[in-house]
Amino acid sequence: MTDYQKPQATVDVGQGKPIPVLVPESEQFARRLIKVARLRRRWAARESITCYRVYDADLPDYAAAIDLYEGAPETPGRWLVIAEYAAPKTVDPALAHARMTDILAIAPRVLDVPADHVHARERLRARGGSQYALAGEADPRHGGLGRASGSRAATSTVGKAGAASTGSAAGSKAPASGAAAAGDALAHPLIREGGLTFEVNFDDYLDTGIFLDHRVTRGLVREHARGRRWFLNLFAYTGTATCYAADAGVEETVTVDLSNTYLDWAERNMVRNGFTGPEHHFVRADVLAWIRQMRKNPDNRWDLIFCDPPTFSNSSKMGQRTWDVQRDHVELLCGVAGLLTDDGEAIFSCNLRTFRPNVRELERRGVVLEDISAETIPEDFSRNARIHRCYLVRNVRNSR
Repeated sequence: MTDYQKPQATVDVGQGKPIPVLVPESEQFARRLIKVARLRRRWAARESITCYRVYDADLPDYAAAIDLYEGAPETPGRWLVIAEYAAPKTVDPALAHARMTDILAIAPRVLDVPADHVHARERLRARGGSQYALAGEADPRHGGLGRASGSRAATSTVGKAGAASTGSAAGSKAPASGAAAAGDALAHPLIREGGLTFEVNFDDYLDTGIFLDHRVTRGLVREHARGRRWFLNLFAYTGTATCYAADAGVEETVTVDLSNTYLDWAERNMVRNGFTGPEHHFVRADVLAWIRQMRKNPDNRWDLIFCDPPTFSNSSKMGQRTWDVQRDHVELLCGVAGLLTDDGEAIFSCNLRTFRPNVRELERRGVVLEDISAETIPEDFSRNARIHRCYLVRNVRNSR
């Protein structure tokens, strides 16, 4: 019986003394990582990308995703997020743990990242709860609809045509919020993407504040936002898509999420990129209920909507109902389509890998989808083309 508590071999990665490893086969992982890191580094430099996936279970026995984050000039440094995929039940847990231990030892040496800048995650199947879980909780990516605690009140009426949303505008909040955006956020690293600056947090949540697999999708938001006037971001998380739309020159943005934490984060991202003023609104609300409310007023229409909902949620903030993107997407997309202007369109994405839209029912209700998933998968995620699904959404009358 193999003792995985003691080193069984060493691996020389060409930088300092050899690395002791618990599994001799980890030499193969080291060689693979050296190779793909070199290729990714060249690609990233060519594309001016500073945060990207280096490795994605290229070797099945070393089933982990390794993401590299390069800090913005304000917070220089390099960070790794290493997410272990849950091993099949047929794999000895001790062996799986030893392999992950070796990954954590080898990766920072190969990728030139300080050991204290390496953050490990374990990816498990979502079972509900908050949308963006605390680090270590078994709730990956989109597990819910956010949280309703905090100080943001959903009381004032602001927005397009004077009645589009409930919440607060960036230009009208108390000074403390602006101070947080300007100073306190430096407690966390900043990164650059697409000419914009975003705050990331490696310590407190399972996800970092930006989904790297949506890099191309965010660029698509910017492209489609050019020449548009009104942008709406639903299930907005940290508002990165809103920043892209604002950068494209839209006249007004509305950012909706149930979490005060992420709405504040979204506002910091907007302020840091220079997008301030009463034309930018941040709304704490249950998205489905908010959509139903907005549809009652024909003045509440947007010509570009981005919607990236959870896969599943049974959050207590939703009352008695639950959310399942496969079960409930028709209701959601019909609601989104109902908020579009006559020539408007929406970009809808989800991360349920088995997602199958009910195209027939949507068309029966006047909504048409165009599957653009393939063109939104970044090169560094090409090993996993099912990482997300993405569609353009239009009303039938505007689809031709």
